[in-house]
Amino acid sequence: GYFSVAAAGGLHEFADSQFGHCFSWGENREEAISNMVVALKELSIRGDFRTTVEYLIKLLETESFQLNRIDTGWLDRLIAEKVQAER
Repeated sequence: GYFSVAAAGGLHEFADSQFGHCFSWGENREEAISNMVVALKELSIRGDFRTTVEYLIKLLETESFQLNRIDTGWLDRLIAEKVQAER
């Protein structure tokens, strides 16, 4: 089988980067996004792990995501804009 989480609740040494998934629900998109942001802000991961939690919160809070004005190139454009701004 495939298990990233050991029986004692910790990650074993061979776990891959997708050791957990978060799902959110709401009466509408706005509520579901808000619930996810709250869940991510309250998430506690102990140990020496790098995560994308803070980055995901920023993405969820962007106007374009909030208004569902995203497409398959959305994230690539955001990254390119950030790179240009840093030059």
